[in-house]
Amino acid sequence: MYQTLDFVGPFKDELTNYVNHKRSLGYDYGKSMTARLAEMNRFFREQGITGVEIPKSVYMCWIQLKENETTSNQEKRYCAIHGFARFLIARGYSDVYDAENPVIQRNEFTPYIYTEDEVARIFNCADNYISGHKPIFFDNSRMIPVLLRLLYSTGMRISEALAIRLCDVDINRGAISLLDGKNHVGRVVIVSVSMRHVLDKYIYTTDFCGDNDYFFHGYDGRPYTVATVRHIFHRILDKAGIQRRLSGKYPRLHDFRHLFAIRALEQMAEKGYDLYTSLPLLCKYLGHKSIIETEYYIKLTKNQYSKLTDASYKYAPRLFPDMGVSSHE
Repeated sequence: MYQTLDFVGPFKDELTNYVNHKRSLGYDYGKSMTARLAEMNRFFREQGITGVEIPKSVYMCWIQLKENETTSNQEKRYCAIHGFARFLIARGYSDVYDAENPVIQRNEFTPYIYTEDEVARIFNCADNYISGHKPIFFDNSRMIPVLLRLLYSTGMRISEALAIRLCDVDINRGAISLLDGKNHVGRVVIVSVSMRHVLDKYIYTTDFCGDNDYFFHGYDGRPYTVATVRHIFHRILDKAGIQRRLSGKYPRLHDFRHLFAIRALEQMAEKGYDLYTSLPLLCKYLGHKSIIETEYYIKLTKNQYSKLTDASYKYAPRLFPDMGVSSHE
């Protein structure tokens, strides 16, 4: 349940309208977001603003990088004022300044696209994974192989997979209900026949007390945490001989989602689907709110997936810029 909004000053009504508008679109404007907006509202009042206006000088002062501050905090302030300014402009306010981010230089992040051989090695190491110490709370050797295969074969987010309960899994239909995904977008994910067999065997060999039990749970019923799965996944990558990236970081669990999006589109292209048909289908399957989000997942794959990018060029010529980079970095 959201807390009661309590803004003061000249922006009181419009800030309330803005938050309610965002929530109506499915965005999670809870305590952290409203606190950021309240901080911005206090800043406006300190700057002597008495009406619904945002001068350029105030805008630039708000987004200026502070001493000993990280750029991530700076970007949060920018997102707050940028979104609110756009909302005010759309409502007809003329004395509102807004601009694309003039301070933070974003670097395009390239997801790690696992090869078929790497995926096979990951699954093999997961199937034979033995923890360095006796697992007290979780049976990693049985749960992790199933969880990784589920992420790979469905493209669901790790947070969504760990929130699944036994009652959400319909083995007969091969369907998994994700009731509250990112931005509160729920959906039903249909799994392949082979994945359904994996899930069926897992249910048969796992102790469940009731339908409301978490699907991936420990001996005491608690669900796995993202941090726990990520730690085990890094150990599996080491055993599979998959090196860290140039940045020093491991390839991510979330990169399975990128890989799924790419291969799903490839398969649909091979079956004769055009992107006007396949992109909306994939958008709904992944739980995205717009096709723009889905396009992000299939970007940056030019070298390794030429057939897909050639088809995408006909659909949207500027979707795949010539980055001059490899498929992994």
